[in-house]
Amino acid sequence: MNTTKEKMIALCQGQLDAYNNRDIKAFASFYHPEVKAYRLHNNEQILSGLEELNKIYSKRFSENPNLHCELKSRVVLEGTVLDEEWVTGVVGQLKPSHVVAIYKFQDNLIHSIWFAA
Repeated sequence: MNTTKEKMIALCQGQLDAYNNRDIKAFASFYHPEVKAYRLHNNEQILSGLEELNKIYSKRFSENPNLHCELKSRVVLEGTVLDEEWVTGVVGQLKPSHVVAIYKFQDNLIHSIWFAA
């Protein structure tokens, strides 16, 4: 089943809002049980499955109380969303991270993410 463009936008925005609220339960609810994330430049897999997503992001949220991701632009294609973001509030990081997150979908959830920085 294909995910509609409206649903893809709602999933990406919902997980972004949950990220900014550092709400791991809400954040994880937008992701497929078999979610995978990669670094785009070398296609390195950086997480696999909801358990790992919960572990990584729970730690990130708890260690960075001022964490915030600002959406700069969003491109919606047939089955892919590309979000350009500025991430601030990471402890020890002096300037924002400029990131592009590329989302793919399965079963009306986010299934795969590639990060380019």
